[in-house]
Amino acid sequence: MFVKDLFQKVLIDPAKEGASQLLIVSGYATASMVDRHLRCLDKIPDTEFNIRLIYGMASVDGVSRTDDIMFRKLESDSPFGCFYYAESNPVHSKVYVWLANNDPYRAYVGSANYTQGGFLGKYDFREVMAEVDPRKALEYYNIILKGSLEISHDDIHERIRILNPVYQPTPDCVNLSFLSRGIVPGRSGLNWGQRPEANRRPNEAYIPVPLKVARSDFFPKRAVQFTVLTDDDFSFIGTVAQDQDKAIHSTEDNEIIGRYFRKRLGVRSGERVVKEDLDRYGRTDVRFWKIDDETFYLDFSV
Repeated sequence: MFVKDLFQKVLIDPAKEGASQLLIVSGYATASMVDRHLRCLDKIPDTEFNIRLIYGMASVDGVSRTDDIMFRKLESDSPFGCFYYAESNPVHSKVYVWLANNDPYRAYVGSANYTQGGFLGKYDFREVMAEVDPRKALEYYNIILKGSLEISHDDIHERIRILNPVYQPTPDCVNLSFLSRGIVPGRSGLNWGQRPEANRRPNEAYIPVPLKVARSDFFPKRAVQFTVLTDDDFSFIGTVAQDQDKAIHSTEDNEIIGRYFRKRLGVRSGERVVKEDLDRYGRTDVRFWKIDDETFYLDFSV
């Protein structure tokens, strides 16, 4: 039985040993976990892999719109596939089956959901995992798969509730300004990419986080990724970065944030953003609502 280093032992080591496919049944799952796991697996040299996830509690508890959007994006861009269990009897189990050359290789069952909280959580939930017979675990996965629907299925949103994030004016929100000393900095924040001498791409950007917010534990620690859903239904995976945790980056590409805000501001791609652009748009800051430790809602509406 494993009680420590679950992420490494269950989700990484089998891939290093030559396993190439991971089949997962998990009561709950998050897109930020999928993204983080894929990025870690991608660092293993000479490895091709794919992940197939069944979200077991989807039929009774639904799936957040934030994760639903990002699951679909990850499925289109990554070696990842996602299913929602659609029968009335929910699946709360957590089963991880690795295949090598299409044969069962290793399998684990236990208490850890496929979330960063389950495998890398800051709370001491004392998650445990144990290795089991991979053939029996594969049989179980296939049984659950029969009651599941691919997220691209035509009837998926008729069978599975997609939940809008709940955000209200509570202490679980912060406003982050794009201004510093009354202006938009010319070489940081939204204009971080305006450094041709450093070979940066002009749309590279980050959202500034003031020291007071960085020290408040509002956002996760630097290594933890989180999903961001915006008021206009855009979504990306973010992470806290830089010295003193002073920035929010997009994990996939540092230009994602810059392109997104330039589009909303009506600034041409690659051009410098100035205070007049924000004034014309109608606001100079962005508000983050904390839905949970891996999910945030970004409001840039006027």
